[in-house]
Amino acid sequence: MMTNQAVEQKNITSEERWNPLSNSLEAGAGFIEAGTVSIEHLDLLHGGNLSDISVHYNRYGANDRPALVVLGGISSSRDIHEWWADLFGHRKPLDLEQFQVIGVDYIVNNDQQRPSLISSFDQARVISEVLANLDIKHLEAIIGSSYGGMVALAFAHLFPQKLHKLVCIAAAHTNTQTSIAQRQIQQQILQLGVSSGKSQEAVSIARQLGFISYRSQQELESRFNSNRIIEQQNFSNELINYLKYQGDKFAAKFDIERYRCLSQSIDLHKVDPKGVVTDALFIGIDSDQLVPADLIKETANLCSGQSQFKKINSYFGHDGFLLEASQLTESITPFLRNKR
Repeated sequence: MMTNQAVEQKNITSEERWNPLSNSLEAGAGFIEAGTVSIEHLDLLHGGNLSDISVHYNRYGANDRPALVVLGGISSSRDIHEWWADLFGHRKPLDLEQFQVIGVDYIVNNDQQRPSLISSFDQARVISEVLANLDIKHLEAIIGSSYGGMVALAFAHLFPQKLHKLVCIAAAHTNTQTSIAQRQIQQQILQLGVSSGKSQEAVSIARQLGFISYRSQQELESRFNSNRIIEQQNFSNELINYLKYQGDKFAAKFDIERYRCLSQSIDLHKVDPKGVVTDALFIGIDSDQLVPADLIKETANLCSGQSQFKKINSYFGHDGFLLEASQLTESITPFLRNKR
């Protein structure tokens, strides 16, 4: 059962620094305000609480412009200019001549002595507190992809008075049974890694399993040579070697507890779409086997506000939200600029 519990928050402080944007980014305003908001105490939706949380954020563009919050998948960060650089620029969704853009890191619980489940609603409440600290009372839009789309939906459900528009990409109000089962297997792999002391190996294997669902079957079948490579009574193939490379690369930079906490948070995600009254744009990807486009369309149809659904074509499956910049721009840009 979902409850609209208040966040207990005391003595919020921020530490800010200023960095130049990358020369490759056609950002317009040319700076990032990077800061940290400290939250002393946060009650969690499913019980338990967190204390002394440090929430890191980036703020792009001029502070007097309408604000957008942009959220990505579990491996993304507040550094939107790195993972969604192609969406920044003139006549693009993240046009800093028109908007200021906020990126926020997700919170996790690393305390193994006090395990607490963190939901997409908890992430939404933390974002609300960051915005309060930045003196932003109203968002022009929250734009979320993958896990970020789940958090954006939760934000729209909890704080309709603070939001003008919602953009939800490759995410729905609930999960498919298949995707939950896959993540549960990943979480068992991660638990085995913790208990055996082989955390990095476990993260790599779990990520490899996940990668298969992030990409389309068409891409996997056509991109990789299916010939077997047999050496010393072992065999592999091009795709297996590629998965191991990607898994090891991910494991070298991603903490096992963060991975497990955010994977659980995806499984916990469930939002009643009838509680979403904000104008909304939902975008599904035709080859997405993790979050099927039909499920996203169902979410759009169930919302109480004025919502629309668009389906984009992609060779890349779920990861199309990172790679199909042109189609995303064509869908999102007019929606954000439509005053209605």
